[in-house]
Amino acid sequence: MAAFILVTLLAVGTLIAVAMTVGFEGALPYFAFLVIIMPGEARVYFSDLFVLTTTRAVVVTLLALYFILGRKEPDRDRNTSVPLKYLLILYVGWCLVSTGNSVVLTTSLKAVIDNTLELYLLYFVLAKSISSVRSIQKILAGSIAALVVCCVFGVLERYAHWKAISIFPHVVHRLGEGGPGFIGAGDRVSSTFPHPILFANALTLGIPWVIYLLSFAKTTTQKIYLWVALSLMAWNIYKTSSRGPWLALAMSLVALFIFSQGSTRKYLVVVAVLIAATLILRPGVTESLRNIYVDTENPDSPRGASYQYRYELMGAGKRALAASLSRSLWGFGPESFYYLGLESEVAFTGKTEVLESCDSAWVAITVELGYVGLLLVASLLGSAAFLSFKGYMALPRPGKDLCMLLLINLGAYSFMMVSVANFGWGQQSFMLWMVMAMSVVAPRLAAAEVVPKQEAVSGLALSRGKLIEVAPG
Repeated sequence: MAAFILVTLLAVGTLIAVAMTVGFEGALPYFAFLVIIMPGEARVYFSDLFVLTTTRAVVVTLLALYFILGRKEPDRDRNTSVPLKYLLILYVGWCLVSTGNSVVLTTSLKAVIDNTLELYLLYFVLAKSISSVRSIQKILAGSIAALVVCCVFGVLERYAHWKAISIFPHVVHRLGEGGPGFIGAGDRVSSTFPHPILFANALTLGIPWVIYLLSFAKTTTQKIYLWVALSLMAWNIYKTSSRGPWLALAMSLVALFIFSQGSTRKYLVVVAVLIAATLILRPGVTESLRNIYVDTENPDSPRGASYQYRYELMGAGKRALAASLSRSLWGFGPESFYYLGLESEVAFTGKTEVLESCDSAWVAITVELGYVGLLLVASLLGSAAFLSFKGYMALPRPGKDLCMLLLINLGAYSFMMVSVANFGWGQQSFMLWMVMAMSVVAPRLAAAEVVPKQEAVSGLALSRGKLIEVAPG
């Protein structure tokens, strides 16, 4: 309790101080820093109905600061509507419909309220408050700083056998707890995150941010800091032993190389050379990666069973929804999967067992919200990605590079949702919704900044947040 009170007062107090000093928008990078480093263990229970976490206190503080300070800050985009607002409202409404038919009504209602207050309102506030590309870059920098702190905790966790979250009471998280084929954490680092896989999810988003900001670094000190950050993140994501995030990161870096140019490509080549040198000079690393691949291909090994478990989840989810048309539409209710007792013949044991963990966000969404809920979530992510893609196609550099970065983030996260329950809980969920907000405003902000400089030369004009060609004269 004492640790929780101290950490919460410190987080809330410093956030208020920063906002009062540099303004609401200026405090957003520090807010991003706080919600990424704060663990779920920093909490206190008020009976069975309410849990107050430090993160929740920080989010509520930010919302209060928005109404006190944020709405009074002058900026050119204050009256701009929030993109995807109605789609998000429709999604929340559907969650309430599903909750009304939930098999665990109280649990589902609490989940909808929590996510609305913590994630969806956060998206609204960020989309309304971010007024420049520079602000987006500062939020990315604040997030990187948080990941660097988490990576330092990861190093201590691995070599000093001390976890930062040990100052708080232990919390049993739901991800993978006891499921068939579950691979325990062991020496896998998780820092302040609920599970190593979720930490790896966050690093998969953060590493491309570091490479992007390297291209804007002006001083030697900034470049050294970012290279140190990149090294720490690379070491930590390797120590998470998380195959899905590794693959998502590899695809992200390849896409970043293909669609970027100049210094970004140069830095990616350096990264590739360093990776190759590591594999050559450290044969133990190469051997461990090879063993992980071989184990994944072997269904009789724990890793292979973990891989096959995702397919068993899909089959069990389809069978559960197929039993009723109504359940196919609105599912069994938010957060209901762990109460359903779905069964499947598990390859690892050869027996029919209860699927105690849902190691796939897409399966969890489908089972809990039905196929309509699945469509709405896919529409939210896809719409944000489409806006980023349009920005990439319409804008000149450097604006298009930012749009591509955020598009890559959304694609990587959507891919990782296949193999881990990472939607709606954990610090990486805050990172996702920050990326969502930045994705929908970045094209408009980048266009607004580039038009005054280039319209006389290139014939570009800004119309409703879009760059368009105009005829001479």
